[in-house]
Amino acid sequence: MTDITLRQLEYFLAVLDRGSVSEAAKECRVSQATVSAALAQLEKKLKVTLIARGPARRARPTSAGREFGMHAREILSTVSDAVESLNDESSLLQGPLRIGCIPTAAPRMLPGAASHFVRRHPQIDLSFVEAHPMTMQQMVLDGEVDVAVMYRKQIQIEGITRHDLADVQLHALVSADHPAASKDGVDIAELIDDPLILLDSPPTADLLVSQIRGVGYEPTVRWLIPNAETIRSMVGWGLGFSLANAVPHPDTRTFQGMPVRYLPVTNPEFANTIVGATMAGARLSKKLTAALDILRRTASETDPHRWNDADEPGRVKG
Repeated sequence: MTDITLRQLEYFLAVLDRGSVSEAAKECRVSQATVSAALAQLEKKLKVTLIARGPARRARPTSAGREFGMHAREILSTVSDAVESLNDESSLLQGPLRIGCIPTAAPRMLPGAASHFVRRHPQIDLSFVEAHPMTMQQMVLDGEVDVAVMYRKQIQIEGITRHDLADVQLHALVSADHPAASKDGVDIAELIDDPLILLDSPPTADLLVSQIRGVGYEPTVRWLIPNAETIRSMVGWGLGFSLANAVPHPDTRTFQGMPVRYLPVTNPEFANTIVGATMAGARLSKKLTAALDILRRTASETDPHRWNDADEPGRVKG
């Protein structure tokens, strides 16, 4: 059997994830020479090039490197699970855990989840990555994240298992002086004559436009903008309305300090679910099960229906 060490696999995956030997060395707290030597030894033993060195010292996986990387992650995960199995106390969970999230849900989900992990599982080496829905799904399939947070309707790639975290209700974002701003909810028909400003994060905009057409209306999309904060400011200026599943605290204002309103969309066709996405067939380790439990708790604590009931808005309890 080829003599390969777990440490070599760890350094290889660090290079894969960080994109350079220098960044991998920082993450692993060793010298660049140590990482380079381990990678060279690994490639020599496998008799294949795993990493292609590009300009500006960037490191990209070859096709063989991507394939081997998937198996290497499974190996390290299995070893980590074996160590965990020796202790029944979930508080002693340890090892790396990488959580991915789409940018729009990240402010809602990641800070609270991080707080829970730091307090309840301090030995977990936790890291986060944000990416658009299609990229995030591919990262799940490639084993680059252990679990990814996104919306059920965004998942369009085979090979992913969905774990429901919470139901979500679509909200319309309108300016404070919009005719519907004082309402407790709004039908999409009440907004259809206004220009629509949507998030440019495939497939989000296409899904929303398709859903609006599905209830018999043709939206007028004024702009596609990749930043949710910019969209909120555009709406604050009265330049259109937007649609969002992630709803901040009611006191949230635009960058310029303008108030806005998030109104529940009453059309049942727009109901969705926030999910934790994992690779199909992947075993749910104690660590991954704990992650899903914490993400469900965080989703519950940031449910917009609970904002008015919170003693300390935005603060995770327990």
